[in-house]
Amino acid sequence: GLANRRNVEERIESRIASKQVFCAAMLDVNKLKRINDQHGHLAGDSLLQQFAQELRAASRTSDVVGRWGGDEFMLVMDCDLSGATAQIERLQKWVFGDYTIRPGKGTGEVKVRVDAAIGLTEWQPGETLKDVVEHADAVMYKRKEEARAQYA
Repeated sequence: GLANRRNVEERIESRIASKQVFCAAMLDVNKLKRINDQHGHLAGDSLLQQFAQELRAASRTSDVVGRWGGDEFMLVMDCDLSGATAQIERLQKWVFGDYTIRPGKGTGEVKVRVDAAIGLTEWQPGETLKDVVEHADAVMYKRKEEARAQYA
Protein backbone atom coordinates (compact mmCIF):
# COMPACT_ATOMS: atom_id res chain seq x y z
CA GLY A 1 0.00 0.00 0.00
CA LEU A 2 2.99 2.35 -0.15
CA ALA A 3 4.08 4.55 -3.02
CA ASN A 4 6.96 3.20 -5.07
CA ARG A 5 10.17 5.14 -5.61
CA ARG A 6 9.08 6.63 -8.94
CA ASN A 7 5.84 7.91 -7.40
CA VAL A 8 7.69 9.43 -4.43
CA GLU A 9 10.11 11.17 -6.82
CA GLU A 10 7.21 12.55 -8.87
CA ARG A 11 5.51 13.88 -5.76
CA ILE A 12 8.70 15.55 -4.57
CA GLU A 13 9.21 17.09 -8.02
CA SER A 14 5.63 18.43 -7.91
CA ARG A 15 6.29 20.10 -4.57
CA ILE A 16 9.53 21.61 -5.88
CA ALA A 17 7.80 22.91 -9.02
CA SER A 18 5.10 24.61 -6.94
CA LYS A 19 7.71 25.91 -4.44
CA GLN A 20 5.78 24.20 -1.63
CA VAL A 21 7.44 23.91 1.78
CA PHE A 22 8.11 20.25 2.59
CA CYS A 23 10.47 17.94 4.39
CA ALA A 24 11.77 14.53 3.41
CA ALA A 25 12.87 11.78 5.74
CA MET A 26 14.85 8.73 4.66
CA LEU A 27 14.38 5.76 7.00
CA ASP A 28 16.69 2.76 6.95
CA VAL A 29 15.66 -0.23 9.08
CA ASN A 30 18.48 -1.12 11.45
CA LYS A 31 19.90 -4.64 11.70
CA LEU A 32 17.74 -6.17 8.93
CA LYS A 33 20.75 -8.18 7.69
CA ARG A 34 21.05 -9.78 11.13
CA ILE A 35 17.36 -10.76 11.05
CA ASN A 36 17.76 -12.20 7.55
CA ASP A 37 20.87 -14.12 8.60
CA GLN A 38 19.32 -15.50 11.80
CA HIS A 39 15.75 -16.14 10.67
CA GLY A 40 15.78 -16.17 6.85
CA HIS A 41 14.74 -13.77 4.12
CA LEU A 42 11.04 -14.61 4.42
CA ALA A 43 11.15 -13.39 8.00
CA GLY A 44 12.96 -10.23 6.88
CA ASP A 45 10.35 -9.64 4.17
CA SER A 46 7.56 -10.12 6.69
CA LEU A 47 9.23 -7.64 9.01
CA LEU A 48 9.55 -5.04 6.22
CA GLN A 49 5.86 -5.47 5.37
CA GLN A 50 4.85 -5.00 8.99
CA PHE A 51 7.12 -1.97 9.35
CA ALA A 52 5.65 -0.44 6.18
CA GLN A 53 2.09 -0.96 7.46
CA GLU A 54 2.93 0.61 10.81
CA LEU A 55 4.69 3.53 9.14
CA ARG A 56 1.69 4.19 6.89
CA ALA A 57 -0.79 3.86 9.77
CA ALA A 58 1.19 6.27 11.96
CA SER A 59 1.60 8.88 9.22
CA ARG A 60 -0.81 11.66 8.37
CA THR A 61 -3.02 11.20 5.33
CA SER A 62 -1.26 14.15 3.67
CA ASP A 63 2.17 12.50 4.07
CA VAL A 64 3.71 10.54 1.21
CA VAL A 65 5.04 7.22 2.47
CA GLY A 66 7.04 5.16 0.02
CA ARG A 67 9.42 2.26 -0.29
CA TRP A 68 12.67 3.65 -1.57
CA GLY A 69 14.50 0.35 -1.99
CA GLY A 70 15.79 -2.56 0.08
CA ASP A 71 15.17 -1.66 3.69
CA GLU A 72 14.82 2.07 3.01
CA PHE A 73 11.65 4.11 3.11
CA MET A 74 10.96 7.76 2.24
CA LEU A 75 8.48 10.00 4.04
CA VAL A 76 7.51 13.36 2.51
CA MET A 77 5.74 15.78 4.82
CA ASP A 78 4.05 19.05 3.87
CA CYS A 79 5.44 21.12 6.73
CA ASP A 80 8.56 22.92 7.85
CA LEU A 81 11.43 21.32 9.75
CA SER A 82 9.88 22.02 13.15
CA GLY A 83 6.63 20.26 12.20
CA ALA A 84 8.50 17.40 10.56
CA THR A 85 10.68 16.89 13.62
CA ALA A 86 7.57 16.60 15.80
CA GLN A 87 6.04 14.14 13.31
CA ILE A 88 9.21 12.02 13.29
CA GLU A 89 9.30 11.93 17.10
CA ARG A 90 5.69 10.74 17.12
CA LEU A 91 6.43 8.09 14.49
CA GLN A 92 9.38 6.79 16.49
CA LYS A 93 7.10 6.18 19.48
CA TRP A 94 4.46 4.40 17.38
CA VAL A 95 6.48 2.51 14.78
CA PHE A 96 9.69 1.54 16.58
CA GLY A 97 9.42 -1.37 18.97
CA ASP A 98 8.78 -5.08 19.14
CA TYR A 99 7.57 -6.94 16.07
CA THR A 100 6.56 -10.59 15.84
CA ILE A 101 7.90 -12.58 12.90
CA ARG A 102 7.43 -16.20 11.91
CA PRO A 103 10.71 -17.41 10.43
CA GLY A 104 9.28 -20.36 8.48
CA LYS A 105 7.22 -23.51 8.48
CA GLY A 106 7.23 -25.41 11.72
CA THR A 107 8.91 -22.64 13.67
CA GLY A 108 7.40 -20.56 16.39
CA GLU A 109 7.03 -16.84 16.42
CA VAL A 110 10.02 -14.69 17.27
CA LYS A 111 9.92 -11.19 18.71
CA VAL A 112 12.45 -8.73 17.33
CA ARG A 113 13.09 -5.12 18.26
CA VAL A 114 12.92 -2.77 15.29
CA ASP A 115 14.05 0.79 14.81
CA ALA A 116 15.50 2.78 11.95
CA ALA A 117 18.08 5.43 11.24
CA ILE A 118 16.30 8.56 10.05
CA GLY A 119 17.66 11.35 7.90
CA LEU A 120 15.43 14.43 7.91
CA THR A 121 15.86 17.46 5.66
CA GLU A 122 13.80 20.48 4.69
CA TRP A 123 13.67 21.46 1.02
CA GLN A 124 15.25 24.84 0.33
CA PRO A 125 14.32 26.93 -2.72
CA GLY A 126 16.71 26.17 -5.56
CA GLU A 127 17.31 22.57 -4.47
CA THR A 128 16.55 19.71 -6.85
CA LEU A 129 15.12 16.28 -6.15
CA LYS A 130 18.68 14.96 -6.17
CA ASP A 131 19.74 17.55 -3.57
CA VAL A 132 16.86 16.68 -1.24
CA VAL A 133 17.53 12.94 -1.48
CA GLU A 134 21.28 13.39 -0.99
CA HIS A 135 20.75 15.53 2.12
CA ALA A 136 18.27 13.10 3.67
CA ASP A 137 20.53 10.17 2.81
CA ALA A 138 23.63 11.84 4.29
CA VAL A 139 21.85 12.60 7.57
CA MET A 140 20.43 9.06 7.69
CA TYR A 141 23.89 7.50 7.24
CA LYS A 142 25.28 9.79 9.94
CA ARG A 143 22.55 8.57 12.33
CA LYS A 144 23.25 4.95 11.34
CA GLU A 145 26.96 5.38 12.13
CA GLU A 146 26.10 7.02 15.47
CA ALA A 147 23.88 4.03 16.34
CA ARG A 148 26.61 1.56 15.37
CA ALA A 149 29.13 3.40 17.54
CA GLN A 150 26.71 3.36 20.45
CA TYR A 151 26.32 -0.43 20.27
CA ALA A 152 30.02 -1.13 19.67
